[in-house]
Amino acid sequence: NGRWYEPPVSFTGLAKSLRAAVHHSSPIYVKRNILASTFIPHPWLSQQDFSRFVLDFLVFGNAFLEKRYSTTGKVIRLETSPAKYTRRGVEEDVYWWVPSFNEPTPFAPGSVFHLLEPDINQELYGLPEYLSALNSAWLNESATLFRRKYYENGAHAGYIMYVTDAVQDRNDIEMLRE
Repeated sequence: NGRWYEPPVSFTGLAKSLRAAVHHSSPIYVKRNILASTFIPHPWLSQQDFSRFVLDFLVFGNAFLEKRYSTTGKVIRLETSPAKYTRRGVEEDVYWWVPSFNEPTPFAPGSVFHLLEPDINQELYGLPEYLSALNSAWLNESATLFRRKYYENGAHAGYIMYVTDAVQDRNDIEMLRE
């Protein structure tokens, strides 16, 4: 579009993946809660905005704080700009609020602080540390949804036996089926 850069991965996809598996979201929330519990609120940054800032950083690898000014031009507070919809502009130190493509709004130049988790392939956006684990989380989610649908459709014996033992005997499995 010539006004902002798109992130290297879908932020919508990352947001949907947060709750794909309990083992994926729990560590993120634990980290956020630990940091939030040790944070000492500042007149410019509330506990809630700090918590949002940390969660955005852990989920998206990017977090944004916008300076809010008084009528006299002094900074009165810092507000989190949700990373899912904040984009880095093509122009130096310009960021955009893009909740949808038909209503983008530029932030005032120099008013946004961008914390990013460095990426070795590009330097405009950060990437979360857990990207390599997403395939496992998605597979776990798919397997769980499959087992739930199988159980709910009634074509079963009243339970689901989920066998993952690596040393299982084929004869034992056949006897269980009978």
